[in-house]
Amino acid sequence: MKKGLLISVLLMVSAVALALPSYTGLRGLNRTVDSKPIGAGEFSVALFSFLGMSDDTRAAWIGGEAVDVTDTEYDGTWYITTAFGLGDKFEIAGRLSYVWNCLSRESIEGREDLSGGENENDDGFSEAGLYLKYGMNPGEGNLWLGFMPWVNLSIYDGGNSPFVINNNEYDGIWQAGQPMFEMRRPMIGTDFSAGADLLMSLDMKPVVWHTNVGYHYFKQNFQFTDHRYGTGDTVAVDMDVEDPVFHLATGIEYPMKGWTLFAEAEWRHFLDRDYEAGNEERYDDLLIIQPGVRFELGSGFACDVVGGFSVDNFDPKWNDLGHHAYQAGMEPTNDYRANFAPFPEGYYPAWGVGVNLMYSSDLVEDRYALMTGTVSSSFDGQPLGATVAFPGDEADAAICDPGTGFYAAEVPEGSLDVSITAPGYMERTATLQVVAGQDMVRDFTLDPAKNVTGTFTDMETGLPIIGTVTYSDAVSATSGPDGTYSIFVADGEWILSASANGYLPATETVSISGMQEMVVDFQLEPCAIEEGQVLSFDNIYFDVNSATIKRESYEVLDEIVEILGANPNAQVQIAGHTDSDGAESYNQTLSEQRAQSVFDYLVNSGIEARRLSTVGYGENQPVVPNTSAANKAMNRRIEFVVLSNR
Repeated sequence: MKKGLLISVLLMVSAVALALPSYTGLRGLNRTVDSKPIGAGEFSVALFSFLGMSDDTRAAWIGGEAVDVTDTEYDGTWYITTAFGLGDKFEIAGRLSYVWNCLSRESIEGREDLSGGENENDDGFSEAGLYLKYGMNPGEGNLWLGFMPWVNLSIYDGGNSPFVINNNEYDGIWQAGQPMFEMRRPMIGTDFSAGADLLMSLDMKPVVWHTNVGYHYFKQNFQFTDHRYGTGDTVAVDMDVEDPVFHLATGIEYPMKGWTLFAEAEWRHFLDRDYEAGNEERYDDLLIIQPGVRFELGSGFACDVVGGFSVDNFDPKWNDLGHHAYQAGMEPTNDYRANFAPFPEGYYPAWGVGVNLMYSSDLVEDRYALMTGTVSSSFDGQPLGATVAFPGDEADAAICDPGTGFYAAEVPEGSLDVSITAPGYMERTATLQVVAGQDMVRDFTLDPAKNVTGTFTDMETGLPIIGTVTYSDAVSATSGPDGTYSIFVADGEWILSASANGYLPATETVSISGMQEMVVDFQLEPCAIEEGQVLSFDNIYFDVNSATIKRESYEVLDEIVEILGANPNAQVQIAGHTDSDGAESYNQTLSEQRAQSVFDYLVNSGIEARRLSTVGYGENQPVVPNTSAANKAMNRRIEFVVLSNR
């Protein structure tokens, strides 16, 4: 019970995910794209910023000695994005990227008096990208699937070189004018990149899980002069490096009223970086973990504060474009150098922080209301773990807590179609009118699914008949003109009672386990009676000179009860008759009393008193002359006269 109460409280304070952009501009978190589009006619704009810092150790040659130096690298990334909803399933976004790369040298003896100072940096607009998303909601449930193709083109305007250059004198690592490839991110941008991702988002209430899986392609061009220090040898390098990349990003968010907690992970695996130096070390993967919090500021604005850290193994020698081999006297090929090319977009920083400012038109007006309530079984009142969905609408479906039946959903204003479903129960639908800003409580009950089916037929003709099946004295179902019926029967052993107008009733015993489906057919024996028909019984016995019915007559009277039960509209007169023995007045009184005794028996057996009447004829209507004992026995009788049967 405590667990169910806790879940209910979490659902009450939770909210739906905000329609805010990711780094691509498309709706999502930061590194993960939500497969659900922003919405028809909605748009967003955003400014993303992320500043990373990494302390990396490199081997320097200073004063004729090998020295390990720890330089600090700073890299800043800014994205300006905009997105627009093209209908309910498509979203398009554009992104402009600006980067800043900086290396701050460790100041040690031999490096402290560099003429250009400790820092080298470069910055500029790097790339322009276009992103398209198609999202769909199969089954109108909590799962969204999507597809995202994209393309980026280089627009670098940061100077004469697209990578950071040592504009200083020799610092023990880089000669003057040499590209500083051994940085985590020496590049300003890539020449060209494109890819496509499959998207999945699952609203698990109260958290939402997003996953993107894709194939990315990057192309970089490197034009530089490699120096073999101490010899004066140089070689001009002009090469393209193409990198196919497997991309995986996943994120989970917990939206609440006014703010959202989230955490993401992004992994890139470089499929062609297959070089291994013999020590089983490979440098073909990048991984970053990035948690954050998103604040809704009002009037359509929101702000993210994020932190991130990488868990990859950066080694500067794997980023030198094969310089180590050239310095050692070899003549590395372009294929060899490509294994040591800087990764497109660089390594992730060791750690970093970011602040983002976003605006979405979807958040400007409060066009929503909070809808809460419970779903339970109409059979026994038990709570159900049902799904409350909104077919044809942008609102996300809500999953009820199985322990309490509680649900919560943010729904748009206007006419709202609601579908409530649960395994083993009939679907229920409703149409509600939602007023923006006015929270509403709606409880629903679901009828159990009908698990017993069958037919009613006439035993003599085999034709279908209209009948009623009942169990537990409370649940019943009536067949249609085709004789078929369906009814819900709970687990356990039950007696199903079948009845039809003009037919003798029948019963069947069934045993249900796990709400299994079962077929039970009924063939009923016809026993219709007609107006004016007389049913005469001379085997209804009474005590001598008494109106007390003998026990051996009960079976005959029970048959009368069945016939009357099978003809619920029949009006019947009970007529008592005697023989001629005794006084005529005595016989008249005795016949009336015996008719009344039969009346009482039938009423006590469930026949409505309003359908019955009595009369006594004494000895006045013999069927045969009272000339023998056998004839007199035939005249001592009870007759049932059908007055009507409509």
